[in-house]
Amino acid sequence: MKFKDMPYVRPDMEKVKLYFKEMKKNLENAISAENQIKFIEDFANFRKDLYTTMSIASVHHSIDTTDEFYEAENNFLDENEPIIETLNTEVSRTICNSKFRVELEKEFGKHYFNLLECKLVLNEKAIPFMQKENVLSTKYDKIIANSKINFRGKVYTVSQMPPLLQNPDREFRREAYQARAKFFEEHQDEFDSIYDELVKVRTELAQALGYKNYIELRYKLLTRTDYNHEDVTKYREKIVKTLTPLAVKIRKRQAERLVIKDFKYFDIACDFKDGNSNPNGNVDFIVKNAQKMYRELSSETGDFFDFMVKNELMDLVAKPKKRAGGYCTSFDKYKAPFIFSNFNGTRGDIDVITHEAGHAFQCYMSQYQLLPEYIWPTFEACEIHSMSMEFLTWPWMELFFGENAKKFRYSALKSALTFIPYGATIDHFQHYVYENPDAIPAERRKKYHEIELMYQPDLDYDNDFYNSGAFWFAQGHVFRSPFYYIDYTLAQVCAFQYLLKYLDDKETTLKEYITLCKAGGSKSFFDLLEIGNLKNPINTNVLEEITPKLEELLKSIEV
Repeated sequence: MKFKDMPYVRPDMEKVKLYFKEMKKNLENAISAENQIKFIEDFANFRKDLYTTMSIASVHHSIDTTDEFYEAENNFLDENEPIIETLNTEVSRTICNSKFRVELEKEFGKHYFNLLECKLVLNEKAIPFMQKENVLSTKYDKIIANSKINFRGKVYTVSQMPPLLQNPDREFRREAYQARAKFFEEHQDEFDSIYDELVKVRTELAQALGYKNYIELRYKLLTRTDYNHEDVTKYREKIVKTLTPLAVKIRKRQAERLVIKDFKYFDIACDFKDGNSNPNGNVDFIVKNAQKMYRELSSETGDFFDFMVKNELMDLVAKPKKRAGGYCTSFDKYKAPFIFSNFNGTRGDIDVITHEAGHAFQCYMSQYQLLPEYIWPTFEACEIHSMSMEFLTWPWMELFFGENAKKFRYSALKSALTFIPYGATIDHFQHYVYENPDAIPAERRKKYHEIELMYQPDLDYDNDFYNSGAFWFAQGHVFRSPFYYIDYTLAQVCAFQYLLKYLDDKETTLKEYITLCKAGGSKSFFDLLEIGNLKNPINTNVLEEITPKLEELLKSIEV
């Protein structure tokens, strides 16, 4: 079914509440394991239908944040999603306490129960806090989606700015950078206020549920069953020792290549004096060539992308009123992923058609899973599929860039390597924030600047506003998805492993990747790494092992 033909009807909350209540009662009264298994299967299908309905509304609202109908539906879901989550938790509690648990674990796997137990922390006390959190996140998204940045006689949104920020004319990109910074500075009080409220409401939520701080609660809600915040702290220390020095070297080399003695932040996005590699066509050109690429990559990826094109399961181009960023979601009732993005004419468009397609491919390959919990894995595992697909498609980059394909590969690897210290910055900052929830906005911004200089010591913003520690205002994850960021760095280390193996043995590496995708969320992060034949970034020395190899690879493809 095409996305435009998928029907949407607002969920009847009275019927939804009644269903959860009756399912809980049925599970409690079940007279056998077989009986409970049948109820759990019915419960899985009900949730697929319900979550599909919610996803359809969310995507429509993302595409046009000012559409009155879907704005009302989004507000409805902001209010009712926490209620649904707490109802779901009560049913999960019944499943976890089943007298037939041994038989249920044999049927569905122990990991299913580990995931359910992480969510048992929620109860009715959480509802008002989660509702307020949703309202505040939506408020942030709307400010960004409806941004108006005046630059050289034209008006742009935040999502439309990247092509201007990488212009080979240094004065041009400096002005563009200052114009973008001005937008965030003009809205500083709003962003500070929204985030201050978010920190307070999340801290109050954690305390209401019996946790010392929000960090402990959030790790539970993210179902991080293999590691804790102390493990993440040690992992970030590895980044400082390995990739921070490499990123500094890469930027020094970039300054030499651009013949710039006073290298500034606004220079980072421009890799070459004659301009970056941009795709040689518009969205139709990109989709057509992506279809050819995925058909040639493997039969599985070919079938997947044909399905996406046939059913119009992508909304790709940046436009006014559209939510910023990109994501992949799914309509599990129809066994269909969906890709949302903001194409803007830069190489980022190809990053998206590979990154989000990596997510979508994994979801497509996992739709055989009965349990919704097993269709998508936890976030850090999800990002392995997307970031690895960016590298597995390298042999086809000539389709998009022609003679500039090598420039693209260099920029892609350079960006991936230099991203990791930034990713650690965002994670470290959030840990500070929720360890110090009473800090005032100015203190948070001051601390952010201290932290970013730990991971990016050569940073030179040449902008008083950003030097005050406000750069994170543009990072939506901080507002919308707390602590979902170190995941990208963990996954990037895994994707680097696949890249290095792929250059030696394409066939074996692709098989390992597809096997990982098929596993979906049926195992924990650490167990999925074993399935995908990957070394663990947290508890091995793989970062130290691959950093020199990646540095050599980058040098070998430098244009």
